[in-house]
Amino acid sequence: MKRILTILLSFIIIFSFVSNSFAAEKHSMHFFDTFDTIITIIGYSDSKEIFDTETQKAQDMFRMYHKYFDIYNEYEGVVNMCTLNKTAKDGPVKVDKELFDFLVYGKKLQLELPTGVNMAMGSVLKEWHDYRTAGINNPAEAKLPSMDSLIELNNYTDINNLELDEEAQTVYYKDPNMLLDTSAVSKGYATEMVADYLAGSSMPSFVISAGGNVKAGISPLDGREFWSIGIQDPKTAQSESNKMLNVVGIKEMAVVTSGDYQRYYIVDGKKYHHIIDSVSLMPADHVKAVTILTENSAMADYLSTALFIMPYEEGFEFVKGLDGVDALWVLLDDTVKMTEGFEKVVID
Repeated sequence: MKRILTILLSFIIIFSFVSNSFAAEKHSMHFFDTFDTIITIIGYSDSKEIFDTETQKAQDMFRMYHKYFDIYNEYEGVVNMCTLNKTAKDGPVKVDKELFDFLVYGKKLQLELPTGVNMAMGSVLKEWHDYRTAGINNPAEAKLPSMDSLIELNNYTDINNLELDEEAQTVYYKDPNMLLDTSAVSKGYATEMVADYLAGSSMPSFVISAGGNVKAGISPLDGREFWSIGIQDPKTAQSESNKMLNVVGIKEMAVVTSGDYQRYYIVDGKKYHHIIDSVSLMPADHVKAVTILTENSAMADYLSTALFIMPYEEGFEFVKGLDGVDALWVLLDDTVKMTEGFEKVVID
């Protein structure tokens, strides 16, 4: 229950107000069994039956993608990321189209938009995950992985060793020591796929909140032009006050946050979070949080991690070179910086 409450208070909180003078009905639902977070869907529809039908489809899609992208568990009748990490080193493995398309997208994104994000860093991230889990379970014995071990594992992180055969729809790891970890983009990708479905459904006025990933459809059908989305203040992320840093107004856009205040553990009094710099092989320590505003939720997910790993000045210049992307940074001294485009959507 404590884990659920922590997630509920984290990242981005949706504010939604309804006017009874409009015919469309506002409904909401949430579920807990995918992507290790609470997923909430708010929508305006002509009836509760329509809302239930469309959100059931959305929930089924989230569950499907959760199974495909899970690197820790296998599922009967499903070839997923966990399966690939165990077997794709032995030869090409055929996968379902949904997983294949995702891997093609992730590899293409990484090669065309190179940053510190590398989904072939699974071996390094697994080492950190194992130490973090042990440290959370037994804080008195919490330790850091050795740098020698991390450097050795980093030898097996070349994304070019991921071979994707489009005709056969197979996946092969040319390096037998390589592991994939797609967590920097998988939840955003799933959110985008679900949002794309809802946009073409009988309930196109919606907003999805999946942890730090928010995607909005068309304007809320209560007379407002935008959905109002609150951005979590890192200083209060783990407290009951749960203050908002800003509120932004969006429609048909994604807002995704990466921060240092969710998954972490303590070693010798110092916090070590889960976002690992591919150069230093240590948790990135340039900023406290980065929020990305752009149309595609998968891209926003990827970029929020990428900019979190960069120093602010470098990240700011990087974003300036991207079309349709804006960002907000919370620096280590709690100073807030944002691009001009991001400032324009902040609600006073």
